[in-house]
Amino acid sequence: MLQDYRQLTLDQIEQLEKQTLRVIVQAMQEYSREARILFETTPAASENEVIVLAEDLLQYALEVAECYPINTRFAGFIDYKRVRWLGMPFGLFPQALLVDAKASTENNRETLQQSQLPMEADFISKGTGVSMPAGVPPHLDITCVPRTDETLHAITTSAFVHFHYEVLGNTSPPYRRLNSMFALVIPHARLKPRYNPDANTTFFGQGKHSPARNEVARIRVYFTRLKQMCPWRLQQLRFEAGSTYSTPAWRDVDGNGSETLQPFSFIGR
Repeated sequence: MLQDYRQLTLDQIEQLEKQTLRVIVQAMQEYSREARILFETTPAASENEVIVLAEDLLQYALEVAECYPINTRFAGFIDYKRVRWLGMPFGLFPQALLVDAKASTENNRETLQQSQLPMEADFISKGTGVSMPAGVPPHLDITCVPRTDETLHAITTSAFVHFHYEVLGNTSPPYRRLNSMFALVIPHARLKPRYNPDANTTFFGQGKHSPARNEVARIRVYFTRLKQMCPWRLQQLRFEAGSTYSTPAWRDVDGNGSETLQPFSFIGR
């Protein structure tokens, strides 16, 4: 049985990441009713507190979406971290699933710290080519039992859930309106030749930080560029007026290369 992701083709790694994102989207959709209520009615005095609220909602949504767990831990600055077995038609693979929550009044980009970046990023900033090293390793080594001389390599998969909202300015609930939940998965380091072969071919951009103040380096992922490269890597669950749950629609590509939106069924929580 194939268990080493390093033997996979690039297309198979794409399939593995796509299947992972499907589960995240399904989990967020099923929790969307409660997520919206809590997000809009919980007091938060600052943007940072809103982000903490988003982190809690992500945990609540994904805690029931667990696959076969592996009893080991990934150390890193990511909100949701699970090491597990992921079954695919071509094998059963150990995976370190890393999902970080974001919340912003912006709906066109995501800001990552270097410690959350799964591939070396090349991009243009102020007319100059810039490179930022990856902060997430390509895999997590796990020692097997009882054969302690054998090591499994859990492929890291880096995803983000972005809560897009607007501030209402009310002194009583609702304090804000949750418009959409974006879910995106950043390609694994092995996929760099496909998505970021050079600084001019990229979905990355300069993040907002001050080296003079010793701030942690940041980088931006632009939604439109990522969607143009691979539509399914950026999903959006919209909240329509009068709807209890977000609208269950999966973005994909048909056989002619055209973008599609496919409704899917879910069981609400």
